[in-house]
Amino acid sequence: MRLTPADVHNVAFKKPSIGKRGYDEDEVDAFLDLVEAELSRLIEENNELTQRLAAAQASGFAAGAPAEQAPYQQPEAVQQYVEQAPVEAEHDHEAAEAPAPVAEAPAPVVAAEPGPAVHHMQAAKLLGIAQETAERLTNEAAADAEAQRAAAKAESEKLVSDAQAEANRLLSEAQNKSEGMVNEATAKAEALERDSRIRADAMDREAQGKYSQVMGQLTEQRTTLEKKIDDLRVYEREYRSRLKSWITDQLSQLDEGGVAANSEPATQGAE
Repeated sequence: MRLTPADVHNVAFKKPSIGKRGYDEDEVDAFLDLVEAELSRLIEENNELTQRLAAAQASGFAAGAPAEQAPYQQPEAVQQYVEQAPVEAEHDHEAAEAPAPVAEAPAPVVAAEPGPAVHHMQAAKLLGIAQETAERLTNEAAADAEAQRAAAKAESEKLVSDAQAEANRLLSEAQNKSEGMVNEATAKAEALERDSRIRADAMDREAQGKYSQVMGQLTEQRTTLEKKIDDLRVYEREYRSRLKSWITDQLSQLDEGGVAANSEPATQGAE
């Protein structure tokens, strides 16, 4: 697969699950930015060398370069990054036990009078190394992300299984406690019902006894009052009879006194 700067710019890595280790996102982004910039520079340089080669071939300069031309040196940024790529990959890939070896960049080609063709080959070689490094790191990141995803899935399934087992245990304990509480509450309710019935019967008997006692007292008082009423009625009749006799006597006496008073004046007039 031919790697382009757009591929490097648009690549996206899966983020590791929570609690899992993996590549540092900032370092991966920084690496991709560096690879993208270097690829762009190499492509531009390659195009420039291609144009220069074509121009040299057209002008008959393809046989070689002037003696005073400086030997071509490998781009320092690419050389430095290629040499440090294994170290950065080891630091970024914390979950891996041993980072995969990185192919070492070839030693700088030193030639007395390299031509444009040599420059073109070196640029193509450096571009290939950069592409291989980017593909390797991309594949490692994808493999690590897949491993972390599988581990996270297994951990999630284990957590779900453990949670389900714990929920079943708690549910069983709750059911047992509930049944025990229901049985205890039923026993207490039955005991309270028996006590309530016993107390109700005792209170009923006590109330019945008090009722009988009060009714007996009321009956006795009623009999006494009725006797007093009868006595009062007899006394009333006797009092009325005596009062009537007394009033009759008084009226008789008044009548007799009036007759005697009328006869005395008549006698005095005759004399």
